[in-house]
Amino acid sequence: MLVPLSEAKVRFHALVRELSEREVLLLRHGKPVGVMIGFAAYRSLLERLEELEDRLAVFEAREEGADARAAWAKVKAEAGLGT
Repeated sequence: MLVPLSEAKVRFHALVRELSEREVLLLRHGKPVGVMIGFAAYRSLLERLEELEDRLAVFEAREEGADARAAWAKVKAEAGLGT
């Protein structure tokens, strides 16, 4: 739902009641300036963000481990220590 800020100020309580059904995009001069979402949607977004951050951390740790193994293999090869 798109709502100009001037209208949102007047209809604030009604808009808050509608948040369980849909989000509200706030406009100033026809351009988006904010979003109102219900608490359940907010919690869901936070949980999803945390899940994605955890996945990214695992991915980065794997990449870092692969880089470290490649560097160690290079050092061993240069020192003539074999694999």
